[in-house]
Amino acid sequence: MRMVSLLKERKFWEQGVRNGVLCLVFLSLFGLIYWIARPLSFFSEFFGNPFSVFLLTLLVVVSTYRPFDSFVTFLLGKLFYPSRSRRIRNLQEMPPVLMQTLDLKELSNLIVNTVAEVMGQRIVILALWEKSRYSVVSSWGLPVGKLRKIELNPESPLLRFLQEHRISVDRNELMRQLSWPDVYEFSKEFEALGISFLLPVCREGVWVGFLGLSGRLGESDFLSPEEREALGHFASMSAIALKNAAAFEELRQANERLKDLQSKLLQTAKLTAIEQLATGLAHEIHNPLTIISGRAQLLLLKKGKNTDEKMVEEVLKTIVKQTERAADITRKLLMFSEPVSSGRDVIRFENIIDDTLALISYQTALDEITILKNISKDLPPFRGEVNEIREIFLNLILNAIQAVEQKGTVQIKVSYLEREKTIEIRVQDTGKGIRAEHIPQLFNPFFSIREGGLGLGLFITQQIVHRYHGSVHLESEPGVGTLVMVHLPASEDMWQGQPALPDPEQVPVK
Repeated sequence: MRMVSLLKERKFWEQGVRNGVLCLVFLSLFGLIYWIARPLSFFSEFFGNPFSVFLLTLLVVVSTYRPFDSFVTFLLGKLFYPSRSRRIRNLQEMPPVLMQTLDLKELSNLIVNTVAEVMGQRIVILALWEKSRYSVVSSWGLPVGKLRKIELNPESPLLRFLQEHRISVDRNELMRQLSWPDVYEFSKEFEALGISFLLPVCREGVWVGFLGLSGRLGESDFLSPEEREALGHFASMSAIALKNAAAFEELRQANERLKDLQSKLLQTAKLTAIEQLATGLAHEIHNPLTIISGRAQLLLLKKGKNTDEKMVEEVLKTIVKQTERAADITRKLLMFSEPVSSGRDVIRFENIIDDTLALISYQTALDEITILKNISKDLPPFRGEVNEIREIFLNLILNAIQAVEQKGTVQIKVSYLEREKTIEIRVQDTGKGIRAEHIPQLFNPFFSIREGGLGLGLFITQQIVHRYHGSVHLESEPGVGTLVMVHLPASEDMWQGQPALPDPEQVPVK
């Protein structure tokens, strides 16, 4: 009570000095205008009349009263309440910092810490309105045990009053305006929250939540009108920053879900490609196993008999050779199931193409499809994820083979376009071609013109190429065939300027 009495006394003297200064300024201004107007009395009776000068002075004062009154109040505030002026100034400087913070948790902590430290509050809580309920997202000075016990019922009289009126609520002032039954209910809610002042966090009709303050350390809980106004502006700007941070968090989560979906689509495409290769791979592995089994049975038949060491050596060499052949096939298959790493390696296009062709060699031989490859020797060093580049070639080559069906040709060419500074990959087939109306839809997920096709190959290929800031282009003519061109930008600083060598002749791959 003693503190409140001193505050009221200080407020009385502040108002007295303020009014005295304003009266003194008015009299000084009247004297100044009258002194300036005296020489003009020879030209006009208006300036010679003191009452006219008084009216002129009054007009000037009325027109400049508000800015001048604010200036005088500011000066007196610095004189009588230097700490209050400092607090208000600190609050006014914070909104730009809030707008730069997009992490919702970090922003919530920044808002609470700012109010607590600048305003010297014992307890500060920030509760946000989401999914039709309140949740305390940050607090200052509140024990963890008590924080867990706080229950924010959106239907409580206090919170409904705050949300409906959207004005700051001081406990003592509110209690004087309520009836006795309401005083008990509101007091119980203030006690449960451990606060004495509520501040709405809203902007332009958009309700975000509220700030709760308990009172200053070692001082009265009294907040001046200037401090309330500064806190109101701070809460309003906080509402904008919180909405921006919430929108950013939603975008971040949506992006994470999209990445997860893309990863699953990529894995589905890989499994589909491996499924398409399963028959050929089964034969590729079955053949060496059959040979190994036959040679091993031959040795068993010769057991206990005089055997030629040279014959045994030949059998064992055959077994080792066929074992290595089967192991090489499984090794190449496992390459496509390896997880994508974040590293970037120098891509050896010829090795990747050879590994891919090894997986489909049985299918191409069975369908009498000729593969022509043409890998330029003057390719600049290109860094990327090996499995991603391998996925591009597997999808394009499989599509080409499936389009040819039987007795056709698939050409694979990799070259460097000096003018565009890009690496060009061309996969061309002599298949049945694609109708013009289908071409724009080929890169859409789950669109396929082949019966039983999953429709993810070209979509995944395009996604990978776009990650390298490249492009994919497709041309097709029914009855003639299809050409797919992939352009990957080559970094200028990676190009070592090696002399160009002539392209090798096209050699059929057996």
